[in-house]
Amino acid sequence: MKAFAGIAGFLIAALCALAPAPASAQGQGASQGRGSNVYAVTGVRVDATADNAAAAQTQAFAAGQAVALDRLIRRLTLPDDLARLGAPRPDPATVERMVQSIDVQEERRSGTRYVGRIGVRFQPAAVQSLLRGAGFSIVDSRGPPVLIVPLWTNVTQEAADAWRGAWENGGYGEELVPLYVAPRSLVGAPDWGAAQAVAQPLGAPSAIYLDLRVEGGTVSARIAEVGQGAPGQDRGVVQARLGQGPEGLAAGMQSLADQVSERLQNEWKVRMATNSGQRARVSASALFNNQAEWQRIKSGLERAASSLISEIRIEAVAREGALVSFSFVGSRQQLGADLTRYGIQVQETQAGPVLRSVPLP
Repeated sequence: MKAFAGIAGFLIAALCALAPAPASAQGQGASQGRGSNVYAVTGVRVDATADNAAAAQTQAFAAGQAVALDRLIRRLTLPDDLARLGAPRPDPATVERMVQSIDVQEERRSGTRYVGRIGVRFQPAAVQSLLRGAGFSIVDSRGPPVLIVPLWTNVTQEAADAWRGAWENGGYGEELVPLYVAPRSLVGAPDWGAAQAVAQPLGAPSAIYLDLRVEGGTVSARIAEVGQGAPGQDRGVVQARLGQGPEGLAAGMQSLADQVSERLQNEWKVRMATNSGQRARVSASALFNNQAEWQRIKSGLERAASSLISEIRIEAVAREGALVSFSFVGSRQQLGADLTRYGIQVQETQAGPVLRSVPLP
């Protein structure tokens, strides 16, 4: 350890002797998802009937805006606060004033009916004013994405299609922890080795496999999570009741997906609230044997910038090492665990933290 610390100290001293031009390590992938669509809600299903098509669409949009605001409120607030205070219920005129824009994602209409799926973007300041005025704490910082792998065992094709459809059309990519659906080609037992080729380009350090089963009028999904440098983890089972017909089937699948998302979102929000105000800045030396390893370290930092890390700076670069600095939320133990999931090993030394690329599997 003393020898290693001496090497790290020598590297730091040598790098500090340079006259670097600081550069940001956050690329396009790191900037995507950092709050850009936190106040947008997509995948809102609407269905209204009125005397004519125009009136039906107006009613559908008004109802959809209210549903979208309720989803946004639940997205941005802590579960304990929501249970204690109850969700605010502003009148339709107030909701209308809070809406920035509406996007029609899918629609069908007749002379008297309007059916569709819409996205609603709200004005952040208006939503924040509503929630703070009602006594809520707001969590609107995004967490690292998660790859969702919907699977099924011995179910009908109709059920399988409804299960994938719930994830593909549910708008979960806009949540605080964005949930991205894997392609149909990713199948089999939970395996990070198979999932990472899809997950890593999305900046997702983990994948959740969901095995769907249908028994009578009950549908369930077993949750298994795998990730970079972490063993597989059984996350339990979610269940829902199935209604009659295609609409009842779709509602049951959506309920399952909502339960999985809610669990992941609440875990992130509680973690952020617990670590609120604990942001610190750290300087670290990155050691590498070649440019490929240095690129992997930089790539890992970029992906981690969608999580607890921000304000990444490359202070200096030498042939086999670099000085980097960044801000983070939480403890050093959490920092080490998070960076491991992004392919970076953190070792605490007498000279400070040292970052190395985790060997690729």
